[in-house]
Amino acid sequence: MRSDECANGLIRLLDAQAAICRRILEKSGQQRELVAQMREDDLLALLADKQRLIEQQQKMADEARPFLDEWEKAARAAADPSIRARAEAVWNELRDLLDRIVKLEDESRAKLEEQKDRVSIDIGSLQRGKIVNKAYGGGLRPPAPAYYSDRRG
Repeated sequence: MRSDECANGLIRLLDAQAAICRRILEKSGQQRELVAQMREDDLLALLADKQRLIEQQQKMADEARPFLDEWEKAARAAADPSIRARAEAVWNELRDLLDRIVKLEDESRAKLEEQKDRVSIDIGSLQRGKIVNKAYGGGLRPPAPAYYSDRRG
């Protein structure tokens, strides 16, 4: 494969990955909002959409692997400088998008952990309240009515 053909193929596939990553990044921003609003049903639908995009991006990455290998071996050095610059720019954009996606994912994961911990504390408080109520419930009931019994008759 000629170096310019390799570069053009690589640029095409990296551009496709970048376009998908921009959509994933948009979904990640929406995900952060849904997590903050605790909208579980909408979040699940969004995650399903995002998973399909991730699978598409992975497919593009697999297709790009031979081009990337050839680029690293020899095509980069032999490519026209303008094509080389374009390939590097697309590669850098893709890496930036991936870094931003990872950052948003980490923020969402931290928020979910925080919410999970808060819910666990709330559930623990409710359970402790029930246990306390059960333990001391006998003392909180009204006393049984006193019956007077006269043995004389």
